[in-house]
Amino acid sequence: MTDDRPDELPLVAMSNEASRQSQEPVFWIEYHGDSIELRGGQLLIGRSAMCRLVLDDPLVSRQHAEFRVEDGFVTLYDLKSVNGVFVNGRRVERQLRVSPGDRITIGSQDLILRARMIDQPSERATTNRRRFAETMHEQRAEAYDSQPNNLAPSADSGDDSTIQGDGLDLLATVADKVLAMRRGDDAERILATYLNTLLDKYRSGNLCPPAIAEKAITYAVKLASVTNKPRWVDYAIEFYSIVERPLPGPVVDSLYDMLRRIPGVNLAALREYVAILHACQSRLGPAEKFLVQRIEGLERLAALR
Repeated sequence: MTDDRPDELPLVAMSNEASRQSQEPVFWIEYHGDSIELRGGQLLIGRSAMCRLVLDDPLVSRQHAEFRVEDGFVTLYDLKSVNGVFVNGRRVERQLRVSPGDRITIGSQDLILRARMIDQPSERATTNRRRFAETMHEQRAEAYDSQPNNLAPSADSGDDSTIQGDGLDLLATVADKVLAMRRGDDAERILATYLNTLLDKYRSGNLCPPAIAEKAITYAVKLASVTNKPRWVDYAIEFYSIVERPLPGPVVDSLYDMLRRIPGVNLAALREYVAILHACQSRLGPAEKFLVQRIEGLERLAALR
């Protein structure tokens, strides 16, 4: 993202020498056409109303990240958020010094760090007239239709330690739109953290209601269909291997199509899953036993790839 302001700093840090020459750096964040100054040298971002920049986004933690101006540099801190902070597409490990022009991704939101040198105090009055927003709210759904309130979770709801089951309903609001447009990378960025967190919970024996599990698997298979990545097929197989149940019928139907065009599915894991289903046949009903037969067909199909 660029603009034609000639006095914006290049991607270098402001020097102490410049400050000694009666100049000082001013930093601000660009977000959805607004500018938020790093006033006081810091900017706290999250869903909580206590943050200066409030993002009503289900992927954002209550206190997600913070910008701090320290010795003429800007450092970005990830405040142990669930979904992480990304700078120019790379995840931040705890903290990172950022430069003007860097693109920061928090949840599904993109922000740009900007800076310029100003004279003291000749340009201070002009700079102070810049419009600085105190609270900004998620409007990303507007990019897909004219309904800006598709996502409106409370800034104080939820638990930062994990994304709760009803979080999938919130994510699905946006994910369905980008999936319909076959924007696989965007859909994966929206859903991947939730799905991976849920699988980790299953691995540790912390199971969720079956309806949530089935919906999660449905979205994993949708991601596989749009991205052609075998990892999401493997995800569905591992998920239901843990619970020792057959995959839902619609998911099995989808997998027959996908295994014909997506190479690299983990055949060993699929075979292990079939073995698990055979071992628990005695507690399966007629409909589930029929699904086991169809899943055996998936194993044979994968073996031909």
